[in-house]
Amino acid sequence: MLSRVMTFYSESKRLTEVVESLRADLPPAYEALPGFRGLLVLEKPGTRNHVIALTLWDDEQGVEASEALADTIADRIAAATGTSVTRNIYTVMGKIGISERNDEESG
Repeated sequence: MLSRVMTFYSESKRLTEVVESLRADLPPAYEALPGFRGLLVLEKPGTRNHVIALTLWDDEQGVEASEALADTIADRIAAATGTSVTRNIYTVMGKIGISERNDEESG
């Protein structure tokens, strides 16, 4: 399992715009991609909110299939917040509470 981690900062007033803009678009876009396992968005509020978004993928093919969407999302966030978006891919070394896919779930 792999995770793409996107990190950015945003002023409070701009973050609401970003969240509302992406909230409607992300679920169907991600769920249509092969190997997608989940999305988690974390926020540390402050004068400049620190936001971390993690997507989980079954394998490298899922990550590769999602690159164009990740580019689009990062561009939209950067344009709306005026900040850059840092992106990295990590190997998930351990997990608790994330079920394994079985043959029925994966296709």
